[in-house]
Amino acid sequence: MTQINPDLFLSASSAAKTRSAPLAILSTAIATTLSILLIPEDPSSEGALFYPALVMSAGLAAAPVAAALRHPKALLRGESLLTLAPIYWLLLDLLQGVYGMQDITADEVRQAFLAIGIFVMMVWVGVIQRPWRIPQVVISSVSQEFSINTYFALAVACFFIGMLKFAVPCNFNVFEMVQYLGQDRWAAPWGRGQLGGWDAFLDHLQYFGYLLPVLTVVIVRRGGLRNARSIICITMSIVIALFLAQSGSRRVIGVVGGMALILWVLDQRRLRIKHLLASVAAVVALLVALQFMLEYRNVGLGVLVGKSEMQSGRFEKRQILEEQHLRVDDNFYRLCQIIQLIPESYGFVYHRYLIYVIVRPVPRVFWPGKPVDAGFDLPTALGVEGVSYSYSVIGELYMSLGLIGIALGGWFYGRVAAMASALLARRTTQGALVIYSIVVMALFSGVRSILELILVSYVVLAWVGLSHLFIKLRHAKVK
Repeated sequence: MTQINPDLFLSASSAAKTRSAPLAILSTAIATTLSILLIPEDPSSEGALFYPALVMSAGLAAAPVAAALRHPKALLRGESLLTLAPIYWLLLDLLQGVYGMQDITADEVRQAFLAIGIFVMMVWVGVIQRPWRIPQVVISSVSQEFSINTYFALAVACFFIGMLKFAVPCNFNVFEMVQYLGQDRWAAPWGRGQLGGWDAFLDHLQYFGYLLPVLTVVIVRRGGLRNARSIICITMSIVIALFLAQSGSRRVIGVVGGMALILWVLDQRRLRIKHLLASVAAVVALLVALQFMLEYRNVGLGVLVGKSEMQSGRFEKRQILEEQHLRVDDNFYRLCQIIQLIPESYGFVYHRYLIYVIVRPVPRVFWPGKPVDAGFDLPTALGVEGVSYSYSVIGELYMSLGLIGIALGGWFYGRVAAMASALLARRTTQGALVIYSIVVMALFSGVRSILELILVSYVVLAWVGLSHLFIKLRHAKVK
């Protein structure tokens, strides 16, 4: 098997980072200043923040686009994706004028734009420093190249392990599993509440399923699209994607699809126009799929084939509304609310949020008294019950330690991006490319929440565990 060429997509050398970092920091600083000056005194109406969001987006995109003009694959460097992520997670709704900023003052909006600017600038400060040492267990998992047969075996193992999350609650009844696919996100027996017990172990098994589309790309690239192993892997990827999508969690499908797309692009020895067009088409298709999930997740896909009923016209009204916009989350609005409440009415939570997200994946059966919240809950503070709000990693960092917390968090994300690039510079196996694709997509989704960064990083552990198992089995077979 031919080893991948890390080629010029990374431009992982110090010279490349030195070129991009000053431009990124300067353009972000200028864009932040201009956007703050453009904020109207009354930001409450829909579309009032279009021009500040447009200027900020242009400033953030300047360095990644400039690097991509030299080497298109540079757009997939961790720091580039981190720089572009706030455009998607925070500014896209403002550009579309999806909602207004009711009860938010201009000063609070200015602080929100400043927070975005500080986060991105500190990402680049973290990137240009010497990367952290990569754990030896990760390096050893990508030190050996596998054959296509081994990759196929890995894919099959990921499928069956990942499907256990859905099969066990249904007592391995395939017909029952398929039946629940058409129902709403809360109906399936594999769903659970916030405080789980032993069933929390099943949640961790799904991270093996996240690996399947990435491994499918590897197999298709090596064996061809018409190869029997490729067809089987594509089928398994579609099946597990449907089950993952039933939860209604758009981020999961976005992460899984994004990892596969990143690997496919980076695995091209030379990017041609057809590859760029295919990539754009894939991104558009993924965004449409995510929007489709948003429309149907509360009623189930069964409405499309007449197997479930819509609720009293509310769905039709929501559908018409959502088709007018590409909805993400109201992260920017919630960020402004966090700024409005902290520290004026509530104190910073400091380390409590970090501890909360780090220990959250630990099954409660091992730690019954583990923290159930971060010390501050926005819906509760606003007097709203039965909902949860997302306010991006920037909001979480501000909740922890204000602008200082945002600066430290941006620096940390930049350090992780630098470490991912260092891994691919040291190892040129497909395994290294798999881990790189996982980590940079974890960073992108991690701009939505620190918890997303931690949970998606579990996919790396799934790869490390399986790859070490297969390496040992191969050595045992040779002996």
